[in-house]
Amino acid sequence: MRRPTRAILRPVLSLFLLAGACADRAAPTAPPESAPAEAPRPRAQDGPDPARIAADVAFLADDARKGRAPGTEGDRQTRAHIAGALEAAGLEPLFDGSYEQPFEVTEGVAARPGAKVRLAVGGTELPAGPLAVSAAGGTKRPARLVYVGTGVAPEGPGSGVYRRISAERVRGAVVVAVAEDPDDPHVDPAALRIGARAIAARDAGAAAFVWWDPTADGADVASLALGRADSVGIPALACGAACNDALRRAFGASGEGARPKVGAVARSRAEVDAPVEPVRRTTANVGGRLAAGVDPSRGIVVLGAHHDHLGMGRPGSLAPGSHEVHNGADDNASGVAAILELGRRLAAAPASERPFDVYVVAFGAEEMGLLGSKHFVASLDEATRSRIVAMLNFDMVGRYRPDEGIVVSGVGTADGWNALLDAVATDLVLRRKEDGYGPSDHSSFYEAKIPVLHFFTGNHADYHRPTDDADRVDVEGIVQVVALAEDLLARLGRGPALVYRETARPKVAARGFRVSLGTIPDYAAEVRGVRLTGVRKG
Repeated sequence: MRRPTRAILRPVLSLFLLAGACADRAAPTAPPESAPAEAPRPRAQDGPDPARIAADVAFLADDARKGRAPGTEGDRQTRAHIAGALEAAGLEPLFDGSYEQPFEVTEGVAARPGAKVRLAVGGTELPAGPLAVSAAGGTKRPARLVYVGTGVAPEGPGSGVYRRISAERVRGAVVVAVAEDPDDPHVDPAALRIGARAIAARDAGAAAFVWWDPTADGADVASLALGRADSVGIPALACGAACNDALRRAFGASGEGARPKVGAVARSRAEVDAPVEPVRRTTANVGGRLAAGVDPSRGIVVLGAHHDHLGMGRPGSLAPGSHEVHNGADDNASGVAAILELGRRLAAAPASERPFDVYVVAFGAEEMGLLGSKHFVASLDEATRSRIVAMLNFDMVGRYRPDEGIVVSGVGTADGWNALLDAVATDLVLRRKEDGYGPSDHSSFYEAKIPVLHFFTGNHADYHRPTDDADRVDVEGIVQVVALAEDLLARLGRGPALVYRETARPKVAARGFRVSLGTIPDYAAEVRGVRLTGVRKG
């Protein structure tokens, strides 16, 4: 195993050198003295610039961006920074004269203007908010309030906790489920989701659903309105610690931490009103284009990375109850910094050395389900889509460890990837993975039958937590990833065309354990079972 050099890499070949081109070609001539003053562009034979990479990571992962959640001011600032960097490097706008490709995302639900979400028990209003899965509506008259324990029905209607409660008692009632899991560790994790428990209540005939988390503060309750607004068909509200005393009194459960008996009917009736509507926000993909310098062009290469993250701890955070800034320095300021540096270097090389059009694209709303890359691919006309020869995705490339290496996924998506990787000049330890699918933006392209590679330096204990900060990013590792990609693309430009190949979609287990071991999976391991890269403290 070769360890990476700690100094800046030796100069790499200019991207897309044509066969027989001289490796020591002179840099582009400087602009005349009369040209407007501007920052000097990088020269192709200089190595990737760690200072530029560090500056991009620092800006994107600064607290001022507030975690870059889609549709926020931090998201807008992020997009402006990326567009400015692409323009300064000399890339043309990719989207009909604009660097941005806007699209809408649904970020949960909220009360309609002038309306109020309401939960009342015995005529007393309790502090409650909507769940992201809530339908608009309410109870037409005060209804029974029934406690259904965990509210889990793992095998569908009438199963789980609902076996212990008469169907007549639940029908037309407002049911309260506590935010706890059943003792059985074999329950399908999908049945434990809040939405699944609300659906179980709906299928049992409930008029409304209340999620009661006795440990949640107001911010926790408010955060449950975020996420995908997939209506379950009945009003669904959340209630936290501020509701504890009122709910315990209503169900006759005395004592701190007491829980009502499963199936208990409250002494008072309940009223629910959820005048909610989806919250729509606008974000955008940001992209620039470098035209091929040879005629005819051999096609298009897309260099991609997602620019969004989790804001102040939206759904997806692995720090439950945290409302701190999730800066996402590795995930994925590191990948954006990598594609921006690649774009600068490609633009600095003579155009005659580019056999491909190059699209450099930072995707939005990846954390919400690859929404930006799906929108980008869906927007392609067939002629453009058919010209894309490859998509290279950079998602979490800021924590390189020589003993773990860098995961390169997608080598099975085209005949030719392995040969190209065999030839690249790098000190990085490459851990190859056949699969073209995965929880990142390359999947959107592979679904469209485009060869892909995904570069990933591995998971770590800061993943999706507030501790994923810029001072923990290995800038020299990103330098090496950029150099690897540059050399790979140069060889792709000189070699035979890639031939798309389909890989088997990974199977998802139908059932699983809810128990958390605090382990960090090794996503590169192609083994039966699960290989681990580490264990979190505690």
